[in-house]
Amino acid sequence: MARVSLATCVAVLLLVSTPPVAVGFESNEWWKGTIVYQIYPRSFMDSDGDGVGDLAGITSRLEYFNDIGVGTVWLSPVYKSPMADFGYDVADFKDIDPIFGTMADFDALIAKAHRLGLKLMMDFVPNHSSDQHQWFLDSKKNKDSTNEYKDYYVWEDPKQGCSDPPQQCVPNNWVSVFGGSMWEWVPERQQFYLHQFLVEQPDLNYRKPEVKTAMDDVVRFWLTKGVDGLRVDAIRHMYESEGLEDEPVNPDYTPKPGEQAQYDSLLHTMTADLPELHDVIKDWRDIFQEFSTDQYRFMVTETYDTHKALLPYYGTPERPEADYPFNFGLIELNKENLSGTKIHQLVDDWMKDLPHDKWPNWVIGNHDNFRIADKIGLEYARALNVLNLLLPGTPTTYYGEEIAMEDIWVSYNDTQDPFAINNPEHWEEYTRDPERSPMQWDRSSHAGFSTTAGKTWLPVNQNYLSGINVADQKADNTSALALYKKLAALRKDEPAFQTNHLKYVIVNDKIFSFLRMPDDQDTKPDSFLVIINAGTSESTDDYTAALTKLELKAEGDAGVIKVSSNMDRNGKSQGLSKISSAAGEALIIKASVYGFSSASVPTLSLTLSIATVMVKIFYHVMFKY
Repeated sequence: MARVSLATCVAVLLLVSTPPVAVGFESNEWWKGTIVYQIYPRSFMDSDGDGVGDLAGITSRLEYFNDIGVGTVWLSPVYKSPMADFGYDVADFKDIDPIFGTMADFDALIAKAHRLGLKLMMDFVPNHSSDQHQWFLDSKKNKDSTNEYKDYYVWEDPKQGCSDPPQQCVPNNWVSVFGGSMWEWVPERQQFYLHQFLVEQPDLNYRKPEVKTAMDDVVRFWLTKGVDGLRVDAIRHMYESEGLEDEPVNPDYTPKPGEQAQYDSLLHTMTADLPELHDVIKDWRDIFQEFSTDQYRFMVTETYDTHKALLPYYGTPERPEADYPFNFGLIELNKENLSGTKIHQLVDDWMKDLPHDKWPNWVIGNHDNFRIADKIGLEYARALNVLNLLLPGTPTTYYGEEIAMEDIWVSYNDTQDPFAINNPEHWEEYTRDPERSPMQWDRSSHAGFSTTAGKTWLPVNQNYLSGINVADQKADNTSALALYKKLAALRKDEPAFQTNHLKYVIVNDKIFSFLRMPDDQDTKPDSFLVIINAGTSESTDDYTAALTKLELKAEGDAGVIKVSSNMDRNGKSQGLSKISSAAGEALIIKASVYGFSSASVPTLSLTLSIATVMVKIFYHVMFKY
């Protein structure tokens, strides 16, 4: 029998125990390797000096994305709109609002983006239209059978048996997302219409085939224009129970004094997550496939829900839906709950339940949530960018996060956000204006956002004068922007960050750390240990021991700090048995890591037994002769 070396046994064990994974990205998987960057168009760049951002302004700044390593730009709505909810109330799904420019401006934007190798995504708002959309203007006229638009929206008679005036007899207890009843009375029809959001945003009726056909046509219109993907807004709200049953009261909700009925006061069993919506998404996926022959078109769905409720939006292998649903788990982080343990919980919730062969994604901020620097503290903002960009999957960056922009304060009299205006007693809790302030480009007037001699639509944060702007940070190789560019380059250049491998290393109240490894494990390839100190003090830890527990070993038990979040330890050698990290600091350590099997490593008792036998043999041989 041929002898088998210990090294061969280890190699076989590793081969058997390594799960099969895809190597690299195919051309139709460009969305896996990109960074998605959300632009709030009113706030990114003003080209005409009216104090409001526009499409030509965005076009003028596209080179910035090449510079910082972003591959995909996503626009919040730019459709024609009366702006009751800043574009999420669409008056024409196939036109651009004049405040942002013209369709020619849009065509110029997408043409330049593609010349620069960038992808362009748009928001698609299918649940509702504006009450100024021609469909609704026609629908509200009457309920005659001759009115072809009479059922384009969800209409209902006053509640039967109600003795109050008809306009007070709302059909049920449903509460809108922005507070107050979901029902609005229209005298012309002597009926109520449904609005899951603002009164100015009537819900489309997807139970009418003509509505679905019309919205399918909207999808085809923008894909024909050449957009590379759509982010489908508020998808869970598209259908309501036809029985109009009351929704149960949420026993965990405590009303605030003086507030109107709030969305969270009910459990939304009748107005959200109805199974019919998945059939619509599957049909849209088919349309996306029609347009993916030359270049893959990407779909992401948006809704706030538990991770288990979101995962079905991936669809199935037989009937795929979104490429992914937005994962808002990390948005839950705040100053009160921030810890290594909490981060691990939020990451692991998604990763452990991720459907087979599906791709993860991460979001740490957007236009509906306070900025990271304010929610968790400025000292942790850089570490959160490390987390967002270096976890497996596709990250989304909200504009300004790369330079650690902070919220502004807006008085109630200057408030723009309808959510706050509709809740005057508690407007500061509901306003979304603070995170929508203009982008900070340089130290010129209005931070380089606008040349207006008057006010910008929202005030600029004055910290742009103290280094929180792009120009200053481009000139500073220790800045938050410099860090962001380093992280983007790692994602692009290092195979370890182009897989869905994730191994947790040390996790405790202070530390969340993980290992990213490439697919090719044959020759001790470069792996990266990512350490985030989410605690309030320094932590010193033994990562050699932690890796050993995972049956992993770094060559020489050492590595090199490829990037530190403060940009002050880059390039330094680092032993792994004793690594110190300050509160709020993140480290990315490059090391050659390889696996071993504990089954192939002699235990102490086995070693002693072998030694005993060898001594006996030696003694016997020596004294026999």
